[in-house]
Amino acid sequence: MDTSQNKKLIRAKERIEDIKKFYKHIVTYVLINLFLAFVWDFTFKIFGDFVISNQFDGDNFTSLPIWLIWGIFLAAHAIKTFGFPNAFGKDWEERKIKEFMKE
Repeated sequence: MDTSQNKKLIRAKERIEDIKKFYKHIVTYVLINLFLAFVWDFTFKIFGDFVISNQFDGDNFTSLPIWLIWGIFLAAHAIKTFGFPNAFGKDWEERKIKEFMKE
């Protein structure tokens, strides 16, 4: 195997590892937030108005919920892993140039 093929293989393996880490991050996010929602809901039923979480306080936020903050970090991880989505597509610029040339 030549050097360029070897480098491509190494990059592909690193990319796969990054994607696996991202999927594990998603699973962890969902499971822990479901667990915390259950615990906080159960705790509120036992202790009434005793606030031990940073979730809603009924009328408004007491502080930012943990799922929102963690969700922002999860979105950043997605952008790091998959790249920023290009709204115009790969060939958008070339198509626009051809379109304007026809005018």
